[in-house]
This record gives sequence, structure tokens and C-alpha cells, in this order.
Amino acid sequence: MLRLHLPDQPTPALSPEAIAAGPDALTPIPPPDAIQRAVWVDLAFPLLAEVEAVETALGVELPAKADMMAIEASSRVYHEDGAQVMNLLLVVGVDSGTPSSEPVSLVLTESQLVTVRYSDPRAFRTLEASCVKGAPGPSAQALLVRLLEAAVDRTADILERMGEEIDSTSQLVFGLDRPAGARISNTDLQQILRRIGAIQLTLNKVHDSLVTLLKTTSFLQTGPGSEDGSRSRWDKPLKERVKSISRDVMSLSENASFLTQNVGFLLDAALGRISIEQNAIVKIFSVAAVIFLPPTLVASIYGMNFEFMPELRFRFGYPMALGLMVLSAVVPYLYFKKRGWL
Repeated sequence: MLRLHLPDQPTPALSPEAIAAGPDALTPIPPPDAIQRAVWVDLAFPLLAEVEAVETALGVELPAKADMMAIEASSRVYHEDGAQVMNLLLVVGVDSGTPSSEPVSLVLTESQLVTVRYSDPRAFRTLEASCVKGAPGPSAQALLVRLLEAAVDRTADILERMGEEIDSTSQLVFGLDRPAGARISNTDLQQILRRIGAIQLTLNKVHDSLVTLLKTTSFLQTGPGSEDGSRSRWDKPLKERVKSISRDVMSLSENASFLTQNVGFLLDAALGRISIEQNAIVKIFSVAAVIFLPPTLVASIYGMNFEFMPELRFRFGYPMALGLMVLSAVVPYLYFKKRGWL
């Protein structure tokens, strides 16, 4: 879907019919002059004809979907045809429980921002909502900065949510949600491990996204050269906002590393809790074996049918044997209990 955000008018919101039609819906391709006047050209799930129309109108080569997914980390930012090309990884699907890092390409020309994406990150919805309310902004550079700020804000929200998930999972692991000494079921233990795995998966995706965001902000601060006049298009407030975004990304990276360490500690604690529960079960069987071993010995002795056994014709031999078996079970149990072995 190709959407144009013109500088002189608000962007119309998508109709319910267009939203229901999905990303593969056929929409009329705008004429070249309309594409050239747009401040922001958003290619969401674009068709090949839409990509070719934008490339022809703007004279830039846009990254293909395969290139966006297979590009190396060291080559995510570069100059091409007088434009700055930045390839990001943004985290999507956290709310649905299927987090993934999806590639997004940002192409910044002298007066336009072109975005190519095959997903629907929340940062784009945030920026688009602000464009619906009013004019997109004074420049493509300002739009790019607002998009990066929205991406950083969304990443911060995800990290905050992961911190809350770690806190709630910690209560389950250490049994703070139940009375002291209460047993935890195998189902609960399996659920805890699944939650820890989901948190770690999300943090891995966030880390990958932060690496590309930091590379992009560094590229915007040092990448444009004064020989083509691109640096002059960035006024001082925008430069300061890019520096602020870079500092925020580094701070979020430190927070993500801290949360990752907490997840590692939480996993070790969960495995320790599982080991304790297993040892408790083994202990029960060991105690049962110790308790029933003396009665088994007594029963074995009196189960031998020898003719000259002293108690063979004793009238109270059977009750005596039962009493000895009970006594031989109770005495070791009380002795072990007194010594603190049980």
C-alpha cells in the first residue's frame, strides 16, 4: 500500500473498508508529481508496481524485501544516489505473544522521507496518527526524527513491560505468591520456564533493534557530508534531538543488558527450585525405604519355615511379629527425626 503525506494538508485517515481490505489491497498509484511533492512516502507491504513508481518518480533505488532481511549489520546504513539509506530492525508482535524483529528501510532524500516496510510497527502508527491530526511537518528530516523518537519510546515501553514480567515471574520462582513451605506443581514449574523463555526471546529482539537504532543515530550525526550540503539541512534543534535519541538508545541498551542478567539469574533460580522439588521427592522415597526396611527384615525372618524356630508354636507369635515390625519402623523414624536428618 502506497500512502503519500503532503506538506500542505493533513493525511486522511484510512477508511474502515481500506483497513479491512488488508495490505494486499489494490489502490490507485499516485502520479509522479504527487509523489515528488510528498514529504513522506510510506510503502507498507508494497506491490512491485508501487515500488517501481516511487523509484521512477524520485530517482532512487529502494531496498528489496530480500535485501532488507539478509543485509549484514555492518552494511545497514549507506549513501546511494544522493540519499541516506538506513535499515532498522523494529520489534513487533509483543502484545500478541509472538515477538519478532522486522526490517524497515528508511530512505532520506534532500526533501523527502521514503519508508519501506513489510510489517506494521507501532512507531509508524504513532507517526501516522500525528500526521492525520495535522500537517506532517516542516521537513523530511523532522519526520525522520519523530519516527525514531516513536521507535525509541515503543522500545522503552517494551523494556518496562519485560521488567514487570521479570518481577511477577520472580514471585512465582521464589514462592512469594503462596504460603511458606507450600509445594509448587510441575505444571507451574513448566509455566515458569516458558515465561522466562518468552522474556529472553523478547529481550533478544529488543537488543537487535537497539543495535540498529544506535547505528542509525550515529550515521545521522556523522554520516552526511558537507560536500553535498546535506548537513546544512539539519538545523540545530534537530541535531540536538538526534543526539538525545542516541543517548536514549544507549541508556535503553544498558537497561536491556541489566534485564538480560536478571533473566539469567531467574533461570538459575528456577532450575534450582526444580532441583529442590526433585530432591524433596527423592527424599520421600528414601525415607519410605528406610522406614520399611526393618519391618521387611522382621517379616523375612519370620517368613522362614524352619521346624525348630523358637516362636513357631508360640501362641502369641503372630501379634508379636506384627508388633516388632511396627516398632522397628517407628524407632528409626523417631531417631532420625530427633537427629534432624528428616
